[in-house]
Amino acid sequence: MKKTILASALLMSVLSGAAQADTVYVNGALHTLSKSDFVQSGNNYTAYIDVVGDHGQQLIFDVDAVVGGYGYQQITYQRICLQMGPHGCTEPDIREIISDDFRYVVELNVTCNGIAIGSDIDNKNEQVSGRVSNKYREVKLLTRKNTATGGNCRQLKVQVNGLELGSISNIALDVLVAEAF
Repeated sequence: MKKTILASALLMSVLSGAAQADTVYVNGALHTLSKSDFVQSGNNYTAYIDVVGDHGQQLIFDVDAVVGGYGYQQITYQRICLQMGPHGCTEPDIREIISDDFRYVVELNVTCNGIAIGSDIDNKNEQVSGRVSNKYREVKLLTRKNTATGGNCRQLKVQVNGLELGSISNIALDVLVAEAF
């Protein structure tokens, strides 16, 4: 029966074109995913993980991630005139305007066959004075939930969304699904 469920889940994944990250078994081993296990769309990453062993019992979902990447600082340019002459500006220049707000915001969302499991959001935003030279930051995200899905949890959907940032460089995500004792 378990082999049939697993085979049908894998077949559906192949037919839908979704990237299959792995299979997690209830009370099985901890699974670790990296950025390469996710499908990227801009600064949003999605992974699908088959779940085997949900028979309606109370389950513990534990998903945690460390997401590193480069933050964003807005820089704009303004044309100014350093010297005015009788016929207009004789010495034009461009002034760089650097925002004092540095942004790095990432969100984690986990569902299982449309059932909300949890979400978390973290940031490394800063007020700064001048241009930020080292823009690399990391956030830690965690979602943990005890719930019974009525045996309907067959595939976890894990989304890592870069909300306000330059880019995501790495994702280290751990997934564990276990029975409550």
